[in-house]
Amino acid sequence: MVQANHTGSPAGASQYSVTIDDGLLSGFIHHPSAYPLSYKRLWFDKDKDSDNAQEIGLCFRSKKYLKPGISVEISIPLRGEEQKFRGKVVLVRNMDDYFEIGIWLTQAADVHRARIVEQICHIETYLRTKKHQEGPFVSNERVAEEWVSKYAAAFPSAG
Repeated sequence: MVQANHTGSPAGASQYSVTIDDGLLSGFIHHPSAYPLSYKRLWFDKDKDSDNAQEIGLCFRSKKYLKPGISVEISIPLRGEEQKFRGKVVLVRNMDDYFEIGIWLTQAADVHRARIVEQICHIETYLRTKKHQEGPFVSNERVAEEWVSKYAAAFPSAG
């Protein structure tokens, strides 16, 4: 498995930010680069010909180039469990020191689950940043409510 996120600073030590949608990535949920994510190529994906009409994809950073059209399985560790999603690479952008990879999910049942998992990843990343900035006694509930009030409305959703 290849680690997809590589940041030069400790997790949460940098300022939290939400990626601005530039039109090309419309409909993609941006995975926070400070949150772990790994992927592996699926050579014999039984879902490769599935209906790919979902309205949401996932976007993440990778040190390695992934060829458009290949199938991958994304793994995100979340609260003691690995959350896995299958998708097809539909976008690759060279950003000098990493590649921005966009995948469309190939299983319709994963769309809403992926959205929830990604919101949790964003909230936990925001919490780490707040604890780094304001100290370890920051209220988890207050920070989660703050994230929801600031960013939830702009978070991509499935039709």
